[in-house]
Amino acid sequence: MSDKLKEVMELFFEKRESTKPFTVITSFLMIAIGLIFILGIMNDFNIKVKHVTLLFGIISIVDGIERFYNKENGRQVLLAVGIGCMWFGTFFFW
Repeated sequence: MSDKLKEVMELFFEKRESTKPFTVITSFLMIAIGLIFILGIMNDFNIKVKHVTLLFGIISIVDGIERFYNKENGRQVLLAVGIGCMWFGTFFFW
């Protein structure tokens, strides 16, 4: 892989270790989002998207907790929690 392509890939995909409990929680929530999308296609899609925004908020908060647990940069922790709050706001004001 060329150096230029490697730099671009590092911008979008970060390499970081994830502990097993956080991986299980995130995987479970992603499966739930997939199932909600499938149910949304069968039924009223608008209601289901509201629940997906709630799950995205939970995933972002879990990511922030994991970053805090791993003692990463404080700005990244606040960014993850802030994005989670944004998703919760979208859920409540939908």
